[in-house]
Amino acid sequence: MALPIQVFPRPCEGAETFVARPAQANYLKPFYLRAYLCDPPMTAGALSWPRLAAATGRDPVELQDVLERTPSTPPDLLLCQYCSRPPRPNVEAGPASWWCSARCRRRDDLLKSAPSSSGILPDQKQVLPCPGRGAQFIRPAISPRSACSPRCHGRNVRAQQAELALYENPDAVEDEST
Repeated sequence: MALPIQVFPRPCEGAETFVARPAQANYLKPFYLRAYLCDPPMTAGALSWPRLAAATGRDPVELQDVLERTPSTPPDLLLCQYCSRPPRPNVEAGPASWWCSARCRRRDDLLKSAPSSSGILPDQKQVLPCPGRGAQFIRPAISPRSACSPRCHGRNVRAQQAELALYENPDAVEDEST
C-alpha cells in the first residue's frame, strides 16, 4: 500500500524525520504511520525498511541508502566570525561574512566600530583645518565633528548643498554676461 501523497526523501535526513513528513502530507499523525511501519506485532521499535519502502513507493535499498547516508563534511567548515562556533542546524551561511546569531553579529559590528579598532586611543586628539574658515581646531579623535563651530558647520553644509544643486541642474545659474 503506497501513500496517496508521495514525499521525496532528503539525503542524510534519517528515517525517523522522514516518516513525519509523509504523515503530515497525508494528514496522518506521525505516531500512527510509525506504528504501521513497524513489523507486527510491535507498534513501537525499529522501523521496517520494506514497509517504509512500500508506503513511499521506493526501492528499500535505495531509500535506506539515501536516508541513512552520513553527510560529507564541507572542506571549509564555516565558523562564526565573532565566537568561532560552528553553525546551528537549519542556518544557511551567507556570503563572506557569517555569524551564528544576531547577538554575535551586533557584537562584531560594535567591535569593528570601536575607536580602539582603528588605532585611536581614548584620550587622543586631532588637529584639523576648519572647512569654513580654514583655521585649525582640536577635536577628540572619536568625535564626528567636522568644523570648529556649529556656525561654520552650517555654512559648510549649505555650500555643499548649493554645489550639489548646481551639479544636478547646471542650467539653474543665470549667465552674468547678459
